[in-house]
Amino acid sequence: MPRTSPTSEFQRIAAIQRELSRVRVAAPHVELGIGDDAAVLAPLKRSVWTVDTQVDGVHFRRDWLTFEDVGYRAVQAAASDLAAMAARPVGALVSLTLPPEFSDRDLARLSRGQALAARDCGCAVVGGNLSRAPCFSITTTLLGEAKRPLLRSTARVGDELWLFGELGLSALGLRALMRGLHRSRALAPALQAWRRPRAQIAAGIALQGRAHAGIDISDGFSGDAAHLAKASGVRVRLDAELLEATFSAAYQAGARSLGIEPLTLALSGGEDYALLATGPRSRRPRGARVIGAIERGRGVAVWRGNKRLPPLASHDHFSR
Repeated sequence: MPRTSPTSEFQRIAAIQRELSRVRVAAPHVELGIGDDAAVLAPLKRSVWTVDTQVDGVHFRRDWLTFEDVGYRAVQAAASDLAAMAARPVGALVSLTLPPEFSDRDLARLSRGQALAARDCGCAVVGGNLSRAPCFSITTTLLGEAKRPLLRSTARVGDELWLFGELGLSALGLRALMRGLHRSRALAPALQAWRRPRAQIAAGIALQGRAHAGIDISDGFSGDAAHLAKASGVRVRLDAELLEATFSAAYQAGARSLGIEPLTLALSGGEDYALLATGPRSRRPRGARVIGAIERGRGVAVWRGNKRLPPLASHDHFSR
């Protein structure tokens, strides 16, 4: 089917506004959304801000996703940072750079994906920016609020290590796409986990008053756990057997069908948008799965019984 020719910038902004308005979302803090020079929000307890950029050819390939998928995962990736800080999303600002061949139909689908993701996070898209550029990219700024933001620098020796979400499943979906297995039924859960990730918003909010520290797993467990350990001046001790007990049967079977060790992928894969938190056993929240503990020392130590496993690297944008 031939693409429709793109309309003007202001017509496109109006089209985005129409598409976003079709997805109903409760946004009590939003006094004024899209339509003026800036959005207006009601006062918040403590503002928590984050920004995330998704670039075509770096974070995704358009032949692996629908435009609705692209919009959805862009918002959820940013929302995961708020979940890590026990913050509730309030509003999203989205900046789009679009290449000349980007059609109005593509833009409508992209906007719908963003609107659905924002609704699932409990907030609304309240504004943004639109410009033309050779490369397609989405930058999402999310504002949240928290009574007391959860930090990565406040883990305590003796804390349990809690996991929310599943490690490795999204990375498995990416590996499947890289091998051309776009429509594999056996790998469908993994493909969906990569295409439509879900930030652990509810779990993050439930950590208020329970957890000492938290971080989201977006670049792989090994790297993100190391960030928490360094910031808190402690060692993260992971029990491999406890982590493996969280793996779904679909994940284990899918990983092995591609010749990948499930534990290795869980530790080094990225874009899980799972949530890692630490806290005392007496305050363990419902749904938390204990996978280790915080101890004296530095870095991350992975143990299976009395054997320490070798360290693994995680994702780094500026490292091969």
